[in-house]
Amino acid sequence: MGRITTALLLAGLVSTSAAAQEYTLIDIGTLGGPGSYAAAVSNDGTVVGCADVLPSGAHAFAWKNGVMRDLGLASDATEGSSCALAVNDRGVIAGRSATREIVIWNGRSVERLGVQGEVGGINGAGVLVGSYETGGLSRAFVYRNGVITPIGSEGEYSHAAAINGRDVVAGSANGRAFIYESGAMRFLEATAARDLNDLGVVVGQASSAYGQPFAFVYRGGAIEALPAPSYSTAKSVNLRGQVVGSGEGVYGWLVDNGRYTRLADLPAMVQRGWRHPEPTAINDRGWIVGTASDAEGNLRAFLLVPRQLTKPLRRLR
Repeated sequence: MGRITTALLLAGLVSTSAAAQEYTLIDIGTLGGPGSYAAAVSNDGTVVGCADVLPSGAHAFAWKNGVMRDLGLASDATEGSSCALAVNDRGVIAGRSATREIVIWNGRSVERLGVQGEVGGINGAGVLVGSYETGGLSRAFVYRNGVITPIGSEGEYSHAAAINGRDVVAGSANGRAFIYESGAMRFLEATAARDLNDLGVVVGQASSAYGQPFAFVYRGGAIEALPAPSYSTAKSVNLRGQVVGSGEGVYGWLVDNGRYTRLADLPAMVQRGWRHPEPTAINDRGWIVGTASDAEGNLRAFLLVPRQLTKPLRRLR
């Protein structure tokens, strides 16, 4: 880790003009209130998150092709806020109810897991990962076929942030990034793993020998610094290897084929007067979701759709 320097972290940074494609900015909208938040996007273009309702609170939503569907509070509560946090390509959605219980929306039905916590991700087979609250701590888990299986050591903080199509899990435990596969946990020289794709490429945040955080990519060898600013974290990676993340003072960014682009500098953002975009996910089509301040200063969920693809999908081995 000591070999990674500030110069290396900044190497390869290029201006937004080097971005090989243009984007269309879509305002996801709200459920009647002023703001909304986008958490995830599936490959078929379903965006999930939560949006303000009147007079107060927020409801989980699913959006597709310009239509926003209110998922309600997903509990017996009559007030509070719910949020959808993950979605797979079959339209199965996971998130939190108004009581912070982890729930799964599958069509019109709502499955309650019976624990409070956070959702990390859900794969195509419906296997869900995240963390649940126990003994004042959060513990990573895998949920499959109605059974919650804790992972990591009891008595330490852990969170499973993502799961890919091969049931490989990425997350963090007591400030260390991990990969969990076939019942075994392997640690990386990083502080947090936040996502991985079906090829096993992992992204997240690590720290230099001087304690400076930086965004990393892991392809099975050593941790590599992404060509993004220091004090950054990588949040999501797709099958093309495109990575979105966020950095202190620069907000959201995209690294595509080794090229760095600030999302705030994209013409689509500038022309609409949107500022401070914070991405949360990128799908295999290169669609980026997140939240930004619109021209009126409201926090709004956004979708950035590329007008052309820059890199073909790789076939899984």
